[in-house]
Formats: sequence, structure tokens, C-alpha cells
Amino acid sequence: MACTQKCQLVRFPKSRVQKQWFRYFNDHKDFQNEGTLHLFSLMALYSYACFRSNVRQIGDQKYMEGPGQWICKVSALPRILRVHHKAQARELMAYFQDAGFLEFEILDEEKELIRFSIRDWKRHCVHLEYNYYSYKSSGFFFFPLPVGRQLIRASRSRGKVQFSELDAIMDLWLHTILNDQTVKGSEYMPVVYYADMKGMPLLSYSYLAHRWGWSKSRVGRFILKIEDAGIISRVSFSSSRGSVLSPCRYREMIYGEDCEELQLKRIGEILGIAKAASQFDGNGQIQVDVQLGVPSEKAILVGAQALQIQVFRIPHDSFFARPVPLIFYSSLDWGKCKLAEGSYRGPPKPKKNE
Repeated sequence: MACTQKCQLVRFPKSRVQKQWFRYFNDHKDFQNEGTLHLFSLMALYSYACFRSNVRQIGDQKYMEGPGQWICKVSALPRILRVHHKAQARELMAYFQDAGFLEFEILDEEKELIRFSIRDWKRHCVHLEYNYYSYKSSGFFFFPLPVGRQLIRASRSRGKVQFSELDAIMDLWLHTILNDQTVKGSEYMPVVYYADMKGMPLLSYSYLAHRWGWSKSRVGRFILKIEDAGIISRVSFSSSRGSVLSPCRYREMIYGEDCEELQLKRIGEILGIAKAASQFDGNGQIQVDVQLGVPSEKAILVGAQALQIQVFRIPHDSFFARPVPLIFYSSLDWGKCKLAEGSYRGPPKPKKNE
């Protein structure tokens, strides 16, 4: 089902998450969930909670599930929460209950049935004009950003805040912006943007390392890992300006496969060529060089202002792959592009022996 309002703004109080995309990380163990934040585990409980009342039959017994509730066996919790065993799952549920995120009760000790209820469900997870209804086994679920901030405070009160790999992936998704007039570049592609970035979606390894409680080298390896897996596309810039991160297939997953695509007739506008051409006289020439990565050579013309264009094509064998190439550009709006030897600021390159 497609959405007619194709935007995700900074001021939206919650984010939509496609259940099929989220359940991929429940079923595949490519990314670890060892951290102190437990964002992914809490989002997993939100993804299973009922959007409205439901009667569920387990065996010969019928149980009522209200909005924000879910009934399951304790043996299913380790897979849902991505932990190792039932004792760890019970401990994590107790932590969420003590921190005020949910309440749970054991319905049947012999069958090990547990029912949890998300607190403040009506306040955080109601239908809004820019949201579609959340179906039981498909569609979307909603995760409120204030709950994420509350989770960070709860983790900080217990010591150091450290994201797991799954927490970091969810953090990038929850802060993806599209078609927001206050965020540059979001009109062309979904970009990861945090509220303190002053309208420029440029992320550095130092920023993410501080936010996730990691080292910069670990951030670099992780960005390469999720980029190779087709989860994100990355546009790197020279000097210390950082990179633009964009979740793959975000537009299609949120707004449907029939969402608006980039039209070829707008390619000049998207690449910014028209704006650059206005600064040349009739005898001037524009030379465009499309590369697959961050340019490492000096500018062709001394003193010229560079128009940097990058085109990324995601492998089609990936679950997250876009069906069309993802195009982004850096025009004069981003400032002068000074390319010099030794100015590469991308992630650490793998050694040949590895």
C-alpha cells in the first residue's frame, strides 16, 4: 500500500518501520546484538504488539490481546529479542519493566505463556495523518522517538551507553529523513539526519563513535559491513566534512513500490549542472567525470570549482537492494571541493592479505 504523503520530517514524533525489513534481522544472525542499550530488543516487542484488540487461541484456551499487548511462549523470546537463552530474555523483560517501558505477566507457568503490555501505547502509537494502519503480520509498526531517548537515559543511569550492531542499524533507520525542507539533500534521497546537525546531513566517524560508544575504527568497519550487505548507500566527501548515509530501498519500503522515482528528464536538475553552467560564458566548457568512489586525484583545472558526482549501484542479490541506481550529487551549495593527495577520509581500506 502506497502513501500519498511522501515525507519523513524531523518533527515527526515517531518513525515507521516495515515489518518484513525488521524481521530480517530476527531471522539472520549477520549482526550481533551485544550492547547496553537494547534498542533493537525493545523495537522487536513493539513490532509484535497488537495495534487493536484481538482474540488469540493457543491450544484449547482463548486469550484477549488489547492494543499494545502480545502473548507468546517464553521459549520464543530469545529469538524475538535476539538474546542467547531464556534466562537472559527474562532478565531483559524485567529491565524493560523496571525502566517503565512495559508490563508483563506469566499467564500459564506450565505452558510458559507470557503477555506483555507496552506502556503509553495510546499516546505514542495512534494513527496519524501521515501513517498507515499497522497490520498484524505485515505492513508497518511505529516506534516513538521519545521512547528511544528515554531508553538512552535508562541505559546511561546504569553506566556507559554502548550500542550493539543491531542498535546502530535501527538508530540510522529511526533518524532517516525524506523531503524535509530544513535538511539539504533530503528532497532527492532519504538521508540519515540527527537533530543537532544544523540542516547538513554530513556524518563523521567521530560523531557516530561518540553517539554509539564505539571507537572510530569500529565505526569505519561497521559502515563498510552494512554497505557491503546492501543496507545503506554512502556518499563520502573530501576533507573532514563527513559522509551522507542513506538506507537502501527506504522510499520503496515506506511508500510502496509505486513511489515516485527519479525521472531522466530531471537529471540535469539533480546533478546540479544547470546551476554550474550559469557561471560560464558562451565559450566555456563543462567537463563531468562520474566515478565509482571518492576521487583521489587533483582537480583537472587549477583553481576550478569542482562539481562532484557519484553514482552507486547496489548488488541485486541483496535483500535491501534498490532496483535502480541511487544518484546523489555535490554541487557548489556544499562549498568548494578541494581534492588533494592524501586527503582521503573514508573508512579504513582492507589489507590485501585479509
